[in-house]
Order: sequence, then C-alpha cells, then structure tokens
Amino acid sequence: MNTTKERIFTLLRRRGEATRQEIAAALALSMPTTLQSISELLDAGLLEECGAAESSGGRKPKKLGLRRDAGCALGIDIGLHEVSLAAADLLGGVLCRKSIPTTFRDDAEWYAALGKAVSAFLREHSLAPERLLGAGLSFPGILDGEQIVRSHIFGLHHVSLDRFRRCIPFPLTAENDANCACYADHAGRGDHAFLSLNASVGGAVMYGGRLLAGEHFQAGEIGHMVLVPDGAPCYCGKLGCADAYLSPRALAGDRPLAGFFRSAQAGNAEDAAALDRYLDRLALLLTNLRMLLDLELVIGGQVSAYLQPWLPMLFEKMERLDRFARDIDYVSLSRWQENACAAGAAELALEAFGARVLEGPERRRS
Repeated sequence: MNTTKERIFTLLRRRGEATRQEIAAALALSMPTTLQSISELLDAGLLEECGAAESSGGRKPKKLGLRRDAGCALGIDIGLHEVSLAAADLLGGVLCRKSIPTTFRDDAEWYAALGKAVSAFLREHSLAPERLLGAGLSFPGILDGEQIVRSHIFGLHHVSLDRFRRCIPFPLTAENDANCACYADHAGRGDHAFLSLNASVGGAVMYGGRLLAGEHFQAGEIGHMVLVPDGAPCYCGKLGCADAYLSPRALAGDRPLAGFFRSAQAGNAEDAAALDRYLDRLALLLTNLRMLLDLELVIGGQVSAYLQPWLPMLFEKMERLDRFARDIDYVSLSRWQENACAAGAAELALEAFGARVLEGPERRRS
C-alpha cells in the first residue's frame, strides 16, 4: 500500500506543481491528511512553494512542487559495446550524460572498471555522492529485481544483481532496457506499447500507468516474436525472430545508420531496396501489435532517429495490412533519440526512492 507521502511525491513528479487542494482532490485524501504529509515533505526539503494559483476570491492558494536540487538519480545502461550514463534531477530532467565504449564481461575486473567509470562521471559533472538518491540499471534481458534471470544476448542465466550493487555504492533498482526506454518516454502518454529498435530489438507495454511485467517478467519481448517462419537465425536460438530482421545491423550491416539512410535517400538502388524490405517487416510487426493490444504504438531506439522522413511509406504499407483503421494515427516516434535507456533507468531510481524513503513505519515492519 503506497503511503500518502509517496503518492504526493509521485503525483508531483508527473504533474510538476499543484495546490494543496488540487493534491487532496487528485489523490482523494482528506485535507488534514494532505496537510500533514505536505508539512513533512517540506521539512524534509523535498517540496517547495512555487508561486500562487488563480483565485476565485480571497487569498490565492500556493502552488507546491518538488525541489529540483533536492537530489538526483543516476541511470546506467549496459549495452553490447558501450555503457551509457545519465543523471536526472528530481523531476526527471537529464542533467548530464555520457557514453563509454566498453564490451561487457561478466568478471570482477569489468565490474570494478564500471564502478570507477561511475565515480569519474560524478566527479566530472560535480555531482556529490551524497546528492545521489539512488541508481537505476538498464540491462538487455529478463530481470526479476534480484537477478538477471536470462540474457540471451550476453549468454547469462541467473546472475545476481549483487555483482552490480558491489561496485555501485547507491541503492540500486534494475529493469529490462526496453522497459527503461519506454519509461523515459511515457510522460504525457496514455497506455501504449513501445518498440525499441536497438542492437537488441525489444519492447515494453505501459498499462494503467505502470510497466506490464507479465507472469515471468517477460511481457513485451517483441524482438523474439517470430516475424518470418523458418527465417533467419536469431541469437536466442530461434528462427525468424523480429530481432533478426529489425535491428540496426539487420538493416545496415556494419555501416553507420546515418550513412545508410543518406544513401537510401539519395537513390542508391541496393540500399533503397533494403529499406523497403525493412519497412515491409516493420509494418507487419506493428499491425500485429495493434491487433493484439489495441494501444498506441511508439517506436524508439537507434533506428527511430532516422525514420521520420520514411513514415509516410511505412504508414502506406500498414494501411494495406490494417483493415480496421481508417488512418494509421496510432504510431509515433519516441521523443528520445539517444540515451533513452539510461534516462529511463534514472526515472525508475527516483520512483524507487519515493517507495523506499517515503514509506511509513507500518510498511518497514511488513
């Protein structure tokens, strides 16, 4: 059961600012309960008054908001060949970010190097460790909060997250990379499904304001839905997975995506044909997701940064496959073109801070 302080903290993180009366109404709380919790949050230095709202008569009610400088959270995204770091303030605004080339290895030396890289990042951006409210870890695999249950792309099974906790000296929360990217992009959106077109293709579903986990923490594993029966081999061991056809490597090989898309736009016949096949398969996957979930669909990841000029072609292909919609008005591109996973991990760390620090004594005892 969420405590009143945690609910107020979460509401203001998403809403930005509100009066005491608006907080009470939004959370269906009595005014005495609201005022007591707000007083405690003000005393803790997490809230501040930030101006006055319009009044229908009498004194103007004061608006409240979270103090951006009350602390920050760190997001860490572990990729195939790089680690991305991002720090976010209390409202989720990214303060700084950095990508570090490194190939993941499950050994003590690599984890020690990660700890040193985190410390160097904080020093470089003058972020005092005592300001860190927590850290979020984004990892490509199935996680259950205590371990990496399985990561096909890294060949890991049942690896304890303590390996990361020992080198990251802050309270750590961990989540699948596509879930983190989805969370970074969820502000202002309703329920939606997120397709991440990164080095490993993944996905996530935001439903009822929360990430859908599924019975075995693998809801949204869109990259391992079979797109072409008996098709190209996927690193997971199956044939024809979406990952084998929709990753950046499947589209451009070892070439940079920017160069590939410039070539296709300039009329290179081979690259234009490869992009046409790619969009055919992407259209098929998206329309299948729409039929299954009937939700807004958001495309993120590295490929999404180059898709804007090609959306009319993608929508035309989708219109031929989706006979239930007049217009393809349910697909959009992510607002994030880079570091989405790290930023989303930082957001999740802030959410975990609210649950951890603002809990009541009754929850601590349970």
